[in-house]
Parts: sequence; C-alpha cells; structure tokens
Amino acid sequence: MRIAIAGFSHESNSFYSQPTQLKDFGVCEGAAAIGQYEGTFHEIAGYIAGAEQFGYELYPLLAAVATPGGPVTAAAYEHFVGRILSGLEAAPKLDGVLLALHGAMVAEGFPQADGETVRRVRALMGDLPIAVTHDYHANVPPELVAAADSLIIYKANPHIDQRERGLQAASILTRQIRGEVQPKMALVKPEVLFNIYFHNTSVAPMQPLMQAAIELESQAGILGCSIAGGYQYADVPYMGPSVVVIADGDEERARREAVRLGEQMWASRDQLRASVPGPAEAVRLAVASEETPVCLLDMGDNIGGGSSGDSTFVLEQLLAQEADGWVASVWDAESAQGCFAAGVGGQVQLRVGGKTDDMHGPTLEIAGRVRTLHDGSYEERERRHGGGRYFDQGPTAVVQVGKGLLLLNSERACPNSIHQITCAGIQPEQQRILVAKGAVAPRAAYEPVCPRLIEVASGGATAIDRPADEYRLARKSLYEWR
Repeated sequence: MRIAIAGFSHESNSFYSQPTQLKDFGVCEGAAAIGQYEGTFHEIAGYIAGAEQFGYELYPLLAAVATPGGPVTAAAYEHFVGRILSGLEAAPKLDGVLLALHGAMVAEGFPQADGETVRRVRALMGDLPIAVTHDYHANVPPELVAAADSLIIYKANPHIDQRERGLQAASILTRQIRGEVQPKMALVKPEVLFNIYFHNTSVAPMQPLMQAAIELESQAGILGCSIAGGYQYADVPYMGPSVVVIADGDEERARREAVRLGEQMWASRDQLRASVPGPAEAVRLAVASEETPVCLLDMGDNIGGGSSGDSTFVLEQLLAQEADGWVASVWDAESAQGCFAAGVGGQVQLRVGGKTDDMHGPTLEIAGRVRTLHDGSYEERERRHGGGRYFDQGPTAVVQVGKGLLLLNSERACPNSIHQITCAGIQPEQQRILVAKGAVAPRAAYEPVCPRLIEVASGGATAIDRPADEYRLARKSLYEWR
C-alpha cells in the first residue's frame, strides 16, 4: 500500500481584524514533513507510526499550519490546496489519502474551507479511500462527511490524544483498502451552542458525552465515534457541535447511534449557561487565594482561538490592584525590540499592548527594568495541547514591572507549553499569579504547576459572550440564541 499524507490546518476567527496570509504559514514538504512530526504527539505522527504498524508506504506531500487568526486569504487557500492537488496528480499509484485538516478553517469565498478541500480531493481522486482527521473545535458540514470515507476527531481537550486519532484514522483507512471494512458515516448537528467555557473533556457536561462516544467505539461494528465541541468564533453555516459515527457497512446503525448521542447532548442544554468573572473580579480572587500559583485563563485573548495576544484587560487590573508575584505575556514586537536595545538591567519606558485593534484594551504606559532577553525558542517533550514539540515566539524580553514580570514576545504564541515562560528564566513555582492567554488548552501545561485555575471573561476576539446579532451565517436556531 502507498498512502499520501498532507496537512493544511488553520483555526480561523471571523471576528479577528487581521487576515491570515500566505506568509503566516509554516510549511514543510516531503521528507521534511516526516522529520518535523515523527516522534511528536501530533496526528501526523500517528499517520507516520501507522506506516510501520499497518504496513504501508508513506507518500508525504506537505504540512502547512498557521497560528490561529483571522480568515485565510483566497490567495493563501488556493496556493496550498493547489499544491496538495498537484502533488496528488504527480504521485505514483496511490491506495489512499490521509488528510490532517483543522475543521474550523474559514477562507475568503469558502466559509467551511475544510469541506471544500475534501470536495476537491475527492473530485480529483475519484473513489480512492480518503480519511480525514479534525481538531475537536471543528464545525463539521454535511458536505465534508459526504466527500470523505471516514472522519476522526480528537477526543480530548486539552488536545493530548492527537497521535492516537491519527493512528485510528490510518487503521480505518488501511482496513478499508484491504477490503476488511466498509466505513459508513452519519453526522448529527444538535441545535446547541457549546460555549468554549464548557469544552473541557475531563468534566461535565462534555465528559459524560465523550465517555459515551468512547464506549460506543468499543462495540463490534463501530469503527469510530467522534464528538466535536465546535468553534464559536467562526461565523459559518454549520457552526456548532457535531456527532460523527462510522459503522462498518451499516449506514442506518451509524445514523441511529449519532442521533442517540445528539439527543444526549441536547439534553445537556440547560447546563450550558456560563457565569465567569471579569478581569477585575478574577484578579481580586487570585490576589486573595491561599493556593498559589493561581493561573488566570484570559479567555477573551485566547491566542489558540484566534485572538491577538496583545490584550491588556487582565494586565491593567494586575497593575491597578498592585498584585504581587504575577507573570503575564503580551505580544508586542516593538516593545520587545526596545528592551533588546536597552539590554539586560536597562530601564525602559514602554507603550505596551492594545496595538492590533480597538477590541483588546488600551495601550498601557509602563516603566520597568529588563530582567532577561531570549531568542524565544523552546522545546516541549511532554504530551501537551496541540502535540507540538518545537516552538518559537521570536525575540523575547522579561521586564520587571512593579511587583510582577511582563513577558514581551515578538511572535504570537499559544501558551500550550509552560516553557514559553521558563525559557526566559521565569520559575513558575516561585510566582503567585500566572496569566495564560487561553481557555482550556493551557490546562495541560499549567495544571501540574497551579493548584487553582480561574477563567476570566475578558474582552477580545475570543470573548465568550459574543451576542447572536454579530453573526451573519451561523444558524440563529441554536438553543442559547432563541
């Protein structure tokens, strides 16, 4: 067997002011893609491991990924899809295709861009078996399920099971190629908006739903059962959660089981009302906490959800309340450059944050002393959200500001690894308050260090209380919006 593998991934926030362009994507092709992902916890690592486990030859095309942000430009979308299609056309005889797609990509002209990608691959490859993997924050359209033979979605949030899901997709695909199974899929879209506040798969209301999916997969004749929490920051027709069941040769059973799980999700609807403190109250709770360090999850500036990374709402309160022992990060290449010019020990006067747009708080005037300077690269060897290993937040400075430490980075970086701050010399256990710009994803990195985590309903592109009237394409029939 020879199986082509490709990845084209982006989580696109319809409400973020900056589009995602071609230059924003990191790309590796051919053998370089194998070298980039082999030995990691990413789903492509599962594809790679499957080659040895299931006995197929890898035909790697490319892997392109960008930090979550605004919708992908038409030029960038067409560029990468074109390269995937031309790679498939030029390939020697293939027996199947594995596609690592996020599931929440929005591109100019294609609101549900991942569905369009699979449609084009299907149109080119005819009846060749195609298996797709998706992030848990996918907005799955019927068109994608119709075009793919199988769709497998991460079961864990934080996303620590990506490798296993890649391996599962590879298993189904190879068994299909050998004629051992006939995947038949069904999709159900419950009429609820599963707010990201409730996306933690380790606690209710999502935990019992995911457990039911896991139990169903253990039954004979069920090849896969996936639940996507959805992605509320993409204004698309099929925004919201999904249930996808794959049965062996039995589409009616797949439909029946998907409906059953969809009804179970619908039954949880009255649990889906979030009550989360704002920045002022959250900082007060953290300052008063006897359990330290406290992690403040800055949900409105969730970089992994496509926010700017330069919000100042939480930082403003840390300074106003004279909090002690805090650590916060702000994406501000200009301020970081000023720190490098001053050098370690230098005194700096900076205008920090709030520079992307008017959604992410005021630009703050701060004064402080440069503590450390770092190139911003770091490595994560543990299983953490996103499955990545090598990271780079660009030239990074740490400034002592009052009683806290402000980390200024030059590239937007999701706080999926606590080494984002330790690489710059910060010892988390010696601090009282750590701010992570995320919702659920940072938990895998920060829960081992922080005995208490507090969600913060801050403003920004990923604010958790965005009203229905700001959406144009999403279904207004969702329970929370009625």
